[in-house]
Amino acid sequence: MRRWRDLGWGRSRPHALIAEGAGAIVAGGDIHHATVYNGRGGENVAAQSLRALAGHERIEQERASAERQREAFTGHFLPKARASVRTDSVTWDFTGRQEALRRIVTWLTDPAGNRPGLVVAGAPGSGKTAVLGLIASLADPRHHSHVPKERVGVDADALPPPDSFSAVIYAAGLSAEVISDALAHATRRAGTSTPVVLIDAVDEADEPKLLVDSVLKPLLLDGSARLLLGIRTEPAAELSDLCDEVDLDGDFADPEGMRSHVEHVLLQATEASPFRQVPAETVSQVAEDIARVAGPSFLVGRLLAQMLAGRAEPPDLHPGWDAELPRLPGEILERDLTERFTREHYRRIRQERAERLDREQAEQVDREQAEQLDREQAERLGREQAERAFDLLRPLAFAEGNGSPDEDIWAGLAGRMAERTYDYADVLWLREYVGSYAVRSTDQGHDVYQPHHLSLAEHLRHVSDPRAVHRHFVDFLVDHTPVRADGTRDWERAGFYTRAYLATHIAKAGGHQVLDELMLDPGYLLGAIPHRLLGALDGHRLPTDRDMSEVRAAINAYRQAAADFRRSAPVLWPAALDLAVRTHRARTLRSRMSPVSAASPWKARWVDMRPRRSGYTLTKLSGEVTRMSAFRYAGDQHLAIASDAGEIEVWNVDANRPVITGTITGDKHITGLDTAVGNGRVFMATSSATRVHLWDVFGGNRALGGWPVGHAASDSETSAVVFAEVVGELRLFCMTDEGALHRFDVLGAAPLPSLPMNSACDFMRSNATVVVTPVEGRPRAVVSAWNGVQLIDLETGRSELCSGGSGYARGIQVIPRTNPPQFLVGKDNHTIFRVHPDRAPQLLRRSPESVRDVDVWTRGSDTFAIAGHDYCDQPLELFSLTRPGISVSDFYDVRSAVSQVRVVELRHGQVVIAAGQRSGAVRIWDFPEVPE
Repeated sequence: MRRWRDLGWGRSRPHALIAEGAGAIVAGGDIHHATVYNGRGGENVAAQSLRALAGHERIEQERASAERQREAFTGHFLPKARASVRTDSVTWDFTGRQEALRRIVTWLTDPAGNRPGLVVAGAPGSGKTAVLGLIASLADPRHHSHVPKERVGVDADALPPPDSFSAVIYAAGLSAEVISDALAHATRRAGTSTPVVLIDAVDEADEPKLLVDSVLKPLLLDGSARLLLGIRTEPAAELSDLCDEVDLDGDFADPEGMRSHVEHVLLQATEASPFRQVPAETVSQVAEDIARVAGPSFLVGRLLAQMLAGRAEPPDLHPGWDAELPRLPGEILERDLTERFTREHYRRIRQERAERLDREQAEQVDREQAEQLDREQAERLGREQAERAFDLLRPLAFAEGNGSPDEDIWAGLAGRMAERTYDYADVLWLREYVGSYAVRSTDQGHDVYQPHHLSLAEHLRHVSDPRAVHRHFVDFLVDHTPVRADGTRDWERAGFYTRAYLATHIAKAGGHQVLDELMLDPGYLLGAIPHRLLGALDGHRLPTDRDMSEVRAAINAYRQAAADFRRSAPVLWPAALDLAVRTHRARTLRSRMSPVSAASPWKARWVDMRPRRSGYTLTKLSGEVTRMSAFRYAGDQHLAIASDAGEIEVWNVDANRPVITGTITGDKHITGLDTAVGNGRVFMATSSATRVHLWDVFGGNRALGGWPVGHAASDSETSAVVFAEVVGELRLFCMTDEGALHRFDVLGAAPLPSLPMNSACDFMRSNATVVVTPVEGRPRAVVSAWNGVQLIDLETGRSELCSGGSGYARGIQVIPRTNPPQFLVGKDNHTIFRVHPDRAPQLLRRSPESVRDVDVWTRGSDTFAIAGHDYCDQPLELFSLTRPGISVSDFYDVRSAVSQVRVVELRHGQVVIAAGQRSGAVRIWDFPEVPE
């Protein structure tokens, strides 16, 4: 180490890491930007990420992406394209949609004459995936010859060119990051040409809004890719400006194709179909009536036809007979199962009765009464069997990924959810009698089962407490994980479904106490899928009634390690987790970890590093984060947070632990929040439309007072609150739209006479941002306004408009080192201004979306601004006020619109950005290194 003591370290000397492996010693403050030195001579070999030592990272990622695409094609696109009537799913029964196919082929072959995106839209059941699956099958040289084109009825002008797509992606359940990686691999495969990618089920992705705004829209805007997208009608409107549309429920509906498909199902669904014994005219009439009932939904038409084909006799075609048919997939499922099992039980009961009674006895029985009893018994047993089928189908509807595996999970989960006993024999019974409603698919190479269509799954998910269902999943999956002799769980022997989706069920259960235990189990941390476990941690709340410091340290360590998991081969994961555990000093987790294998490409020998903070979730509230305020106390940086659900939290950001968590009863819309340090105490105030609250944050009796303000009957968000020192006294001020400046004595916790304001205060008719700064020697509150910025004299109450450009000012901060003070103002019209009290405002930049909040930070001679935006591909943006050319927006894992933003300096000089989000999360990022 003496040889490198004088090496240049940039702006600050980092902490150190010594790692052994591949003949290298690595030194640096951040694993992502470590410098690698050759162990023999000390010369600089490469400046690259430590994780790049894996060598085959990109190859492994592309191999995994290709495997996911193969699974999607064989398990999703190909079966849907066949539209097979029989349960064997190998016959091709696709019908119609010729105009839609021609439009897609035109888009594929004429890039110059069409937009870069084409959306295939429609309601659930309209056949989006069948159309896309057929196009994908015809475009793939491996499957093109497998498609019976004459049987399907595909014309020559509806045939896509070979190898039309660089990638074919089934987005359901996938994260935006996974899809983004697949798109990146498609781009590399396409070389110099523009990649063309098919993505189905966009609205079923893990976070569809994030996927559309942060991945798909940017690609379409800059022309980086051409995208063929399958998406429901409502979400498709988000892409209307960038994409052409094939509306399967509108201009591209196919009534004749529907009628033809229904007729085919009536005749082919079962060999015992009664429609094989009736005139063709009757079949045609029934098909036409069903098609009219189903409208554009091929799913409804298909299900109705299957239901009628399963009956003993065709329907009586009296006028209005079709009005008795159910219209929704779930209703059809219920009626079909009930009727099916009732018929079966009635046939069996009548047969048993005939066997028990001889001819003479049978003649003495009241035949009508016996038949009525038989029908009642058959209906009762039919309903019971239908309920049994629903019990067994429900776990498939709530399963993650592509469905539930046909192992010991399916039956056991069904029994636990229904509070009954089911075993594998029940699963076999379901697959035999209701096989058309539970279809087989694949997930990570394993056979799984799922409901035939998303619409059926949504019907099965209609339960009183969906979170309770996911809690059943969690309990069952944990209980059925093998246990070693020492009592610990053997996660390597757990089923693939448990390792992949346990964390997702925890998240959808609203949290689960078992997560605290899992975070101290290295076997689970190394076996779980990182983005799913991170999703569960985003909403996890640690209990405050006991010491959870070890769990918190383990969570922080995992967040650091997961950033490397997602970009490296699994062989490197133990070393990355070991490094993160040492860095965050997670003692309990480290004591349970096995030594890093000698086969690992590298392992840490000694670590003295500052923990990375980028991209971790400090806390997760249930409502949108509406206000944040930062303060320093006892050497530590703290952050006060409020949500529109009335929640208040105060966090020690240095120690990463909560100081206060709670909810203001009856005060749901918190519109103002501020903190102040004075007289050795920390005060916090909140305001709503009608009330102000004051707390002593670290005092024994924290609640100091609450006072009414504004209009008692008001339901608008009209109050803002701020602390300021006036004539040497700490005061609390509240501004409302009633024309009064409310004042409070902070140390005395008492109200003072309010001051009249000289305007109607129209600027207060929405959430107002307030900061305090002296102007001309007098304390002024700087308040966001509809038409700019209002300056309020806190000694007199008089206000004056300071021009701030057009648009409503959402966020305001005072720019340091300016005299007279200047203000950075973010607007709802996508603009950011520099506002001068004595001259016209200066437009600094146009942002991609409405600016929700801003903050300013100085470093050396530079002044930086950070802006938080509504949903877009760059919800956080950092730029320089002193060097206009400097802009940073590579916060790659922002998952929600940013509503509040603060830049704070932690105990050891580390600067971080805290972003409060619309989702309720408060996330932390390291302040990025900006070049000199």
